[in-house]
Amino acid sequence: MTQPFNIPLSHLVAQYLSLEELSAMEELLDLCGASIDTRALPLLKRRLYEEEAHAMALGARGYVRMREKCEQLVTCLNRLIEALEGMDYGTINDSLEAQH
Repeated sequence: MTQPFNIPLSHLVAQYLSLEELSAMEELLDLCGASIDTRALPLLKRRLYEEEAHAMALGARGYVRMREKCEQLVTCLNRLIEALEGMDYGTINDSLEAQH
């Protein structure tokens, strides 16, 4: 797999949340509170699998625009998962504080 662009983790999270359903956001808040960290990986991987399957089903039915939105979410989820898996420790907020 290729390296993700050098995108700040906070941007990846914001992009992901803007595409995600409210129920998934509620699950993330229950898991991680106001920060996303490695505890979210199982949920994010599950959502990735679900959205990949959903995109294929939409494509098979000819729903091009809906499939494209799913594919955007899949791309975003992949980048976010890669970034979280690359974290040694802590949360996104910890990483942001260390940059300042």
